[in-house]
Amino acid sequence: MQRLFCFASVLVLIFAGYVHAQDVAVFYDAAVENGNGLAVPNPLQLAEMIVEELEDKKLTAEIVDSDGLADYMKANPKGIYIITQGNTPGTIFKKEGKDDLVYTWLRGGGIGGFIGDYAFYYYWDKGARVTATGAGQQSVFGVTVTNGTVSQVSPTDLGKEYIPSLKKWTSNRASGLAVLKANDFEYESYADDGTNADPIAYRTDDMDGWFINFHTSCCGTTIPPNAQIATEYAELISNRFATSQAVDPSGKVSVVWGKLKKSLQ
Repeated sequence: MQRLFCFASVLVLIFAGYVHAQDVAVFYDAAVENGNGLAVPNPLQLAEMIVEELEDKKLTAEIVDSDGLADYMKANPKGIYIITQGNTPGTIFKKEGKDDLVYTWLRGGGIGGFIGDYAFYYYWDKGARVTATGAGQQSVFGVTVTNGTVSQVSPTDLGKEYIPSLKKWTSNRASGLAVLKANDFEYESYADDGTNADPIAYRTDDMDGWFINFHTSCCGTTIPPNAQIATEYAELISNRFATSQAVDPSGKVSVVWGKLKKSLQ
């Protein structure tokens, strides 16, 4: 009985340590719609490529589903997530303001990343896509930041520093710099045309974390290939955000399950 209790205790510590130690959660859920016009042609491939690129940069990353993303955020108040499907899962957002997990998480220091159409324009709940429109961003940030202006954006000095692979491209879901300035947002533009930016990271004056708007477009506008997006995203996370979010290495578990089980026999 004592041995069984010890084994169970080790299991609890391992799974708790694993969830806590993961640097980045990459969201892909097979039960969630793959976009249908939300820009990302193959989100599963993109998610897998992002994980590979992050691991090449010595960061821990795993693909998580809707429930897994919520679990990760609760266990990692200063973690990093990346959504690849254009739909935010209802487990973290339902246009409920302060009652949404993502609202409090961003303000507590978490970093959210998004690829798709307007961030928070859609969410996936109970097997269906729900359209929140611009009210989705208003629920999270207080204003609608994204606009539908077709913008030929070029890398800024920050973009060249943090995302060396970033190239000039065309976005039609960029973030309006005038809106950010008028509402006292702090922001870092990585590519813009002087008026609209994408990619960009921004935060309200009451957010300790950041929100990353990354290659967002819709309705036939071509975004860079998945391999290019994955490379760029990993560069940004590694060069800018992972260093500031550094996960406590004491929480990381490197014991292989098979070896652990054998050692307890």
